[in-house]
Amino acid sequence: MNASVAWIGLGAMGAGMAGSLLSQSFSVSAYDVYAPFIKRVVQAGATASSSPAHAVQGASTVGLMVVNADQVEDVLFGAGEVAQSLAPGSVVVCFSTVPPSFLASVAARLAVKDIGFVDAPVSGGFVRAAEGQLSVMVAGTTESIERARPVLEALTRAPNGKLTVVGDKAGAASDFKLINQVLCAIHIAVSGEAMALGVNMGANPRKLYEAVREGPGASWMFTNRVPWQLEPSETPKSAITIIHKDSGIVMDEARSYGLYAPVSAAAEQVFSAALGAGLGRIDDGCVNVLWERFGGKPVAQRVTNFDPAEQAKAEETVTALLEGVHLLSAAEALVFARRKKMDVNAVYDVVSKAAAASNMLSTRGRRILAGDRSVHSPLRVLHARVSKVIEEAKKTNTPLFLATAVHQALTLAVQNGWSDEDDSAVVRLWGADQ
Repeated sequence: MNASVAWIGLGAMGAGMAGSLLSQSFSVSAYDVYAPFIKRVVQAGATASSSPAHAVQGASTVGLMVVNADQVEDVLFGAGEVAQSLAPGSVVVCFSTVPPSFLASVAARLAVKDIGFVDAPVSGGFVRAAEGQLSVMVAGTTESIERARPVLEALTRAPNGKLTVVGDKAGAASDFKLINQVLCAIHIAVSGEAMALGVNMGANPRKLYEAVREGPGASWMFTNRVPWQLEPSETPKSAITIIHKDSGIVMDEARSYGLYAPVSAAAEQVFSAALGAGLGRIDDGCVNVLWERFGGKPVAQRVTNFDPAEQAKAEETVTALLEGVHLLSAAEALVFARRKKMDVNAVYDVVSKAAAASNMLSTRGRRILAGDRSVHSPLRVLHARVSKVIEEAKKTNTPLFLATAVHQALTLAVQNGWSDEDDSAVVRLWGADQ
């Protein structure tokens, strides 16, 4: 039998992670505010607990997979009474996505009680959670990480799992996750916007997807999420409410730093609009349904008759839209990391190989980091192409939240006299932060 673990938070991700530990012979005491969730993991072998304090009795490691910082605070130091119930020498691992600055204070308050703390945001989705094959970035003292290592390694098994130590202070891993989510949130939102425009232009959505995923407008999220649009499932894999929360954290942090973040702001508004339209519970990849509520054509439709010329035009238009948004999101994310005084090269190395990856991040991100001012693709060319995207959207009455924000940024760059510079010069919009 492995270590005794208390697990608090049994939603789609938390239940999968707890179940994975159970399958690997960990003893798990489980708690969630929603009793049916507890029953689900008890059937897999967990011990039911009546409260967070009850769950941590005798546990050496506590896993938290709750919704937000308020819940972390309440579980540890409020009504949950975990901090006062844990024995010295134990360790708390926070897998939730919460503001980085908040976690530093949590670690300090627990350290007074000789309780370790590990900042460990996750990515990979509920299927990989149940398989114990998540990607987890961790930060904390060496002692705290070592205390938690058996659990961390059990949740990040091969072939798809990965455990990466990114710092020795709580909050550092969540900083990496924050930058990752800048890109992921934008890429998810723009996958809906791009496909909505394409089908409104008369494209066969499946052929559009196949063409774009192989080109310069591709991203990991576009490749992963558009199939959800094409074949919607009644069982959500990652609800819009989750990415809405993450984009909210991104923008709260951006505002606290006084950071210009036009594309993240547009993405947050897409997800807020989706919640307002009653779409919070559907897959985030199906955010395209928002455009259907505006009267657009469904992406899931099966098109057999289409005009090859219209198809080609839609593919070029959608590619230009994605290239523009992915370029600005890459610049925004890297500037954000620099403003937070992170190791930007390390950030790029992590996010460019994960779910935040895009062709534009790979090519333009390298140029931005290297300070490469040589001209590979003039900014005026991309500006002209995105201008045509806006024109096509007007013709088809397709609202463009992200592309409009990007077009405005590119227009400002042109007005600044950078037309003949490489399009990666848009990073100069951030001035001293570039």
